[in-house]
Amino acid sequence: MIAQIHDRQGNRSLDNEGIERRNFVFNVIEGALFVSGATFISLQTVLPSMVSMLGGSNLAVGALGFIAWGGLFIPQVFAARFVETIERKKPWVIRLGIVQRVIVGLMAILIFILGGSEPQLTLILFLILYAGMQVILGVITPGWIDLIAKVTPVTRRGRLAGMRSSLAGAMGFVCGFVLTWILGSFPIPVNYAIAFMCAFVFQTTSILVQSRLVEHAPSVAMERKPFIEFLKQVRVVFRDDVAFRNFIAATIFLVMATIPVAFLTVYAMDAFQADPSIAGVFTLIMVAAQVFSAPIVGHVADRYGNRMALISSSTALLCATLCAILAPSLEWFKLAYVFLGVHLGSEIMARYNIAIEYAPERKRAMYFGLMNAVLAPFYAVSLVGGWISDAFGYQMVFYFGATFSVIGILFMIYGVKDPRTIPVRV
Repeated sequence: MIAQIHDRQGNRSLDNEGIERRNFVFNVIEGALFVSGATFISLQTVLPSMVSMLGGSNLAVGALGFIAWGGLFIPQVFAARFVETIERKKPWVIRLGIVQRVIVGLMAILIFILGGSEPQLTLILFLILYAGMQVILGVITPGWIDLIAKVTPVTRRGRLAGMRSSLAGAMGFVCGFVLTWILGSFPIPVNYAIAFMCAFVFQTTSILVQSRLVEHAPSVAMERKPFIEFLKQVRVVFRDDVAFRNFIAATIFLVMATIPVAFLTVYAMDAFQADPSIAGVFTLIMVAAQVFSAPIVGHVADRYGNRMALISSSTALLCATLCAILAPSLEWFKLAYVFLGVHLGSEIMARYNIAIEYAPERKRAMYFGLMNAVLAPFYAVSLVGGWISDAFGYQMVFYFGATFSVIGILFMIYGVKDPRTIPVRV
């Protein structure tokens, strides 16, 4: 049977192909707005700079990565238990998405009002709000990724990820100029407050676009199981699905390879005496790299599989770390952000796509949430990075990152099977 939708006047209909095209366009636009908005509050550049300016230590800077990824990933396996029982994923995504945007607005207000007079209090309250925002995103994500998989054919998901990242990069490049001007033209902390408000505007617009997605058919809802039984199912997945288990093991090393990322900006500010506006310059470089690289990696994902795309993005992270180790000047150091942009433009979506390709259709949310919940504790490596940088210097952090990158890439090449070579399970 052909699915159809009608406009408000009832005089137009779309078949399945038309719905897919419409959803594809809206997903690209929504993702581009959300990600380009995040340029103003970049975890890799802006937030470390802001935390440092508020008087935060290297441990506080390192905590950003753990809060960001731990908050995002740990709740997902628990949220997946509920997501797999609901027929419509879109309402889950939209309602919680509104809450996340409100928190971004609250952070902007907090920084503007208290950042100048009470920097330590501002830092504490900011980290609490930031953790809350990331937890909300973590609760949203299994439903969001299930919705994306539901409305996008498997052979177009790599293209979708590439186009989202490329358009986000193009928009983020413009946002980077604006961010550089904001950080250099307004006093601290007003500049950071304005940056957060810009993120709020972009991301609020993104959810308005997302509300236009058409979830044309209900999902098969699974019966909600007692939590203990749900955890038993999780254990069975790890016991029986060897290919998925090997993928998780390799990805653990790639997660630990991100240990240098939180410290790149503060290292550059310290080693090369750069002022806070350098965070905007680094952001510009990073998003420009995404513009050119994301479509290429997306094409690689569709043609050769997301495993190959993940290997490519992980190699880019290794190159970024090597640049940080070897750069003799600030100009050479900027190359690290070229490679970091390539990595960030494709790594997350490639990893997400692999997880849902391993999963039977009815267990996509479980596999996705399970992957991220297992990986979340390993993002605590950024906290360890804060201690290492204080005790031994930033270069030692970079050496650890490079070592983990090499191990993870080799494991992914020789120990992980592409899910597209495994028979489809239902």
